[in-house]
Amino acid sequence: MDWRDHGILLTTRRHGETAAIIEVFTEAHGRHAGVVRGGTSRKIAPILQPGAQLDVLWRARLEEHIGTFQVEPL
Repeated sequence: MDWRDHGILLTTRRHGETAAIIEVFTEAHGRHAGVVRGGTSRKIAPILQPGAQLDVLWRARLEEHIGTFQVEPL
């Protein structure tokens, strides 16, 4: 299952050594959490600031799973 939407980043927290768990509020899917692989890297970390507007692609096997995000700034 996957979907793409625009959203506002609510929170970010570290997960493991290089990943981050983010919560995004989107118009179509509401508040949703997911893992961003490499979310603490120099390339992506400046983008993942609370209040940032993002284009997100969420993927997971089932709707109930936490899933993974691919993010791009708007």
